[in-house]
Amino acid sequence: MPLGRIAFDPRRAERELATFKDWLAAHVSFKERAVLAEIRARPHMACLLAYGFVPTPNLIQFEFGVKGLFRADLAIGNNGARSFVLIEFEGGEATSLFSGGTRHYRHWSRQIEHGFGQVVDWGWAKHDHPHDTAFTNAFGGKVVDDSYIVICGRDPAPGSIEERRFDFRRSRLALNGVTVRFFTYDGMVRAMSDNLDSIRW
Repeated sequence: MPLGRIAFDPRRAERELATFKDWLAAHVSFKERAVLAEIRARPHMACLLAYGFVPTPNLIQFEFGVKGLFRADLAIGNNGARSFVLIEFEGGEATSLFSGGTRHYRHWSRQIEHGFGQVVDWGWAKHDHPHDTAFTNAFGGKVVDDSYIVICGRDPAPGSIEERRFDFRRSRLALNGVTVRFFTYDGMVRAMSDNLDSIRW
């Protein structure tokens, strides 16, 4: 389904973010379906994720299909700039970032690797046939610039090796020159708050 229009309202985004913070504080652990329903109910808050990647968002679509093969949980864009962000949400459970391994060194979880796998497929879809009609029709035209975000898990323990590993992963990755960002849900809320402050009316 192509992206729909949204008239972004920062005041509404602020209200939606406040209620989402309350929800997050009340839910230490949650599955992807539960948190996605909460975000879906707050589209103006969701637009805050795109700040820093695109100009003021005016396009949005949940369950966004890419070439009929792949799906992004959320796509946000700016029509004039033809700039887009594709976002994948995973769970916020204790094993969403790391699972298995040893007490001292746990493995990256299936959830976060699945999220990154989605990003690789989105990048491939663009690289393989960037002017393919099915691809450009979904975006409503050409794609000049795109970025990818994966949101997964809760913050690791401060000072832990897992925090340092996640910090490296979230700040250092790119795919074929395209920015890839990773956030925990706690980090997502902090980023949204910072973005809201930067556009304070």
